[in-house]
Amino acid sequence: MEQLSHIPPFPTLRIYDTFDPRFPEAVDQSVRAFAGERRNDPWLIGYFVDNELPWGFMRNDRTRYALALEALSLGAPSPAKRALVEQLKARYGGIEKLNAAWNARLASWEELLQEPYQHDSDFTAAAREDMGAFVKELALRYFRTIRETLKKYDPNHLYLGARFAWLVREDFAWTTQEVEDVAAQYCDVIGFNVYLPRVDARWDFLKRLDKPAIIGEFNMGALDRGMFYPGIVGASSQTDRARIYREYVRSVVDHPSFVGCHFFKYGDEPLTGRRDGENFNTGFVTVTDSVYPEMVAAAKTVHAEVYRRRASKP
Repeated sequence: MEQLSHIPPFPTLRIYDTFDPRFPEAVDQSVRAFAGERRNDPWLIGYFVDNELPWGFMRNDRTRYALALEALSLGAPSPAKRALVEQLKARYGGIEKLNAAWNARLASWEELLQEPYQHDSDFTAAAREDMGAFVKELALRYFRTIRETLKKYDPNHLYLGARFAWLVREDFAWTTQEVEDVAAQYCDVIGFNVYLPRVDARWDFLKRLDKPAIIGEFNMGALDRGMFYPGIVGASSQTDRARIYREYVRSVVDHPSFVGCHFFKYGDEPLTGRRDGENFNTGFVTVTDSVYPEMVAAAKTVHAEVYRRRASKP
């Protein structure tokens, strides 16, 4: 989608400012271009819209509410900053009440609006509630706008979400509970990219969302053949890599909330790296289209049993 004014929660990453009045029109232009011509495609399941956006981390308060903190650090020209200040004014009325609730020292609402604000004190319960509400509203405008626009141009296919990133461990997941709860309201299926050796009990939080989930990316790599970097999930050899593949797919099949998983990707990445330098050994074939027989055998084995295995679960 067109990159509008944005909230940068981390130095090198960007996310849309969904309070920007131009956001709905930008979504409309983008979605109309790709969804209108595919609305009657019988081979299409649905759409992932965006990928691994930096919604925040559940590691601590500062990473969980990074979007709110970044909005506060901006000035009055930012639509997000204006929206957050209006939210706080509606709740507290007077700036002295906000100061008491947040343990802040602001002179006026105008100061908060015009000047970058750094929340240097510990997070009070009220500050957590306010910042969480802002993140939730930002996410609501994102997921609701996209859903409504998708369904306008293509009512025949599913909205598969924005592929939340889970990389190696849950405290490096670019998503928060607030955002996941909103996604569950508006997505037909919630998309995650899950770079772990397998799906395990950590994913039981999906029961709370009560929506089917799908894995948009997973892989594993080794160094005995192929490229010179194994990727995020490493294996000791191609044989071990095939074992992890089988166990991963089986763990997805066994989890009642997941409806599928997509491997990333068919071929190894280039030796010299793609545009960002990434050169993972994560393909089913090498850069010369030679197959990794261990991976092919693993895929044949595990996918032949998928339907029987899933049907056997309570």
